[in-house]
Amino acid sequence: MPIDPHPKRRDFLKTAAAGAAGAMGISALRFDKLFAQSTGGWVSGMQVNPAIDNKRVICCHDPKMLGNYPSSGAVSTVWASQNSYVDPATVSQNLEQMAMQLAQKNTAADAWSTIFQKPTGKAWASTKVAIKVNAIQSTTGNHPRVAIVKKICDVLIDQLGVSAANIIVCDAHEDPSLLYNTTYVSLTDATKIRATVSKYAQSLGGMVPVTIAASTKSISAVGDLVNGVIDILVNIAVLKVHSGPGTSYQFGSCSLCMKNHLGTFINQGTYASPSSTGLHSLDAICNINKHAAILGGNPVRQQLCIVDGLMANGGNSATANVRADRIVMGTFAPIVDYLTATSILLNSTIMATGPMPALGVTNAAVYLPQFLTSFGYSATDTLQWVECTPPNWPAITGGSGGSSGSGGAGSGGTSATGGAGSGGTSGAGGARNGGTNAAGGTASGGTSSAGGTTSGGTSGSGGAAGGGTRAAGGARSGGTSAAGGAGNGGTSAAGGVGSGGAAATGGTPGSGGTTTSGGAGGTGGAATASASGGSATTGGTSAGTRTGASATGGSSGTATATSANSGGGCDVVGGDRRVTRWGAMLAFGAVVAERLRRLVSSGDRS
Repeated sequence: MPIDPHPKRRDFLKTAAAGAAGAMGISALRFDKLFAQSTGGWVSGMQVNPAIDNKRVICCHDPKMLGNYPSSGAVSTVWASQNSYVDPATVSQNLEQMAMQLAQKNTAADAWSTIFQKPTGKAWASTKVAIKVNAIQSTTGNHPRVAIVKKICDVLIDQLGVSAANIIVCDAHEDPSLLYNTTYVSLTDATKIRATVSKYAQSLGGMVPVTIAASTKSISAVGDLVNGVIDILVNIAVLKVHSGPGTSYQFGSCSLCMKNHLGTFINQGTYASPSSTGLHSLDAICNINKHAAILGGNPVRQQLCIVDGLMANGGNSATANVRADRIVMGTFAPIVDYLTATSILLNSTIMATGPMPALGVTNAAVYLPQFLTSFGYSATDTLQWVECTPPNWPAITGGSGGSSGSGGAGSGGTSATGGAGSGGTSGAGGARNGGTNAAGGTASGGTSSAGGTTSGGTSGSGGAAGGGTRAAGGARSGGTSAAGGAGNGGTSAAGGVGSGGAAATGGTPGSGGTTTSGGAGGTGGAATASASGGSATTGGTSAGTRTGASATGGSSGTATATSANSGGGCDVVGGDRRVTRWGAMLAFGAVVAERLRRLVSSGDRS
């Protein structure tokens, strides 16, 4: 077979990456996941967010969120009146606490920066976001309250730097602009939802044909989701008992995050009378929620799922007739829905004034477990339903002590003091805003170089990475770098493992950003998962040390990657991961390959 003298750039990169990965004892598949989470939809075992367990779901129960709810008399079914019942400040505060609980970070800033993952190769300012709401039944239905939608927009804009004009509130099944109108929405008024509201899918590329195996009808979906124009999808559903067509209850007797996408996919593409009745089956809903429009992207597109349970639809009501006083948050819709349905909708105490009809309860027992089994989970898995009742929030555990703290050690770990440069920088290694690191590790007025940066932004063993690339123990792919390679994507080997507890998913980017002397873990404390390719050791101990912890005042010494990592901070259970000269060279080659991939990725998409 003749050799092509002009191979495609993508093929070259794949070959180079596979060669480097193979030399380090890492499969090509694992290597790909080290730097990105690009998928064509659901793949068995995939993590939506590498730093957050799919099985973790947070529920906040706080009656103060409906501080203006009428103490007597009828509850209004009018949208404007229902919004007036809500206390936006309490909702905002609770959503921040929920984000911290979900991401296991000690600050809201660190939590949101963990939950929302910047698309590879793009700046936050050019990132495009869709917020899917439930707009059915217009002004008398149950819809995500303005305070919740506004808070998510505020986080995206004020913290991450997303442009307000790049955020679109949508529901292709209905016209959300009838709800989220100029009373509540403005691109420039920070007291309102700063976003564009799409009438059906008109602002999102219209509807395009797609194939859903479980439906016999012609199906279409929102064009900009199917074609990858939208980088981040936020799913904000409402708490609803639902019977489905007639009394079949074929999708678990509930309408939550998964069914919310029967406004992302429809079986009739006209704006005049959109319909999704051809998708009213559990198989169809599961297939929709596995589709690349939802779980494709780089990183995964749907990054946050919220259920607005402040008020709920109970019984057979089409309006919000039950005060539930709850908001639910997670990253993986099937488990969010399963736990919300079993913990709230089937709870006769919470739903006392609108219990699920008997047939709904019977059918829920049949269909709800399929929310899990359809995605490879089961009710016997360790599902994490964390219900919080402010002001009593659970302690943050599992290595989160380094999030914006001085030193970045996990709970029970050892932290270096200081680490922030004079001028009060964020984590050592560069600014997060914009998702890139300044070459040389300069961060917003303070300096921190972790083991010597190179002017091109590549990093040496343990070094900070300009542009978010990473080498041995290095920085988060596409994110910030932490001194000595501790941040998300750095090594989470024991450094910061609490006694008997788990390190926070790949280490945490504290002000110092590194852990000293490896931060020996407590007995049995294993690192649970790594962020964007961070390493995890089994057993929670590290064989080596990190000698480059930041000194007080912000300057950091050299970071010598002598821990059990084969130069790349990847998860290789049972492998010899000591850094050798060859390992360091291969790691450097991997970084160069990744840099080349990013440079050409926009030009060759074959």
